[in-house]
Amino acid sequence: ITDGAISMETALRSAAIAFTSGFSTEQIAELGEVAKNASLALGRNMADSMDRLFRGVAKLEPEILDELGIMVRLDTAVNNYAATLGKTATSLTDFERRQAFLNETIKQGSLKYGEIGDQIDPNPYDRLSAALEDLMNSTLKLVNNALEPFLNLLSSSSGALLGGVILFGMTIITTMIPALAN
Repeated sequence: ITDGAISMETALRSAAIAFTSGFSTEQIAELGEVAKNASLALGRNMADSMDRLFRGVAKLEPEILDELGIMVRLDTAVNNYAATLGKTATSLTDFERRQAFLNETIKQGSLKYGEIGDQIDPNPYDRLSAALEDLMNSTLKLVNNALEPFLNLLSSSSGALLGGVILFGMTIITTMIPALAN
């Protein structure tokens, strides 16, 4: 959806927020599209725009959305949604209130920024940043896999841990004070 302008970690974090809030995959995709288009229109960092939009909708905080130029009033969204369900606004559940806010956010964001994504490509620096972040995470995962057995040994054996601390401390001391090494 973002044309590679956010890292996998950022995408998964946003999706996790959305799934725990009860959003469908279709709604997540629509919200991602709104975040991308708002980011392009406003010249903002795309990862930040995604985070703000997903958190703002999940927490029902219009103030966070205001920073992206999306003005949604919670009471108006809830009243409109309740009318479509044939209920009163006060009888809506928390989930239904969140759905009302989400639907109105997607509607407002699409109206305001809908055509921009087709006209402008994401910033190449955002793409590069996302690719580097993904590469760094992959590299750290490999390093972590290599270090895990050693760390497990240190955590399960107090003797090995004491030896490691002494070896590390001696390395620092001999580096700081070369005369001690002689």
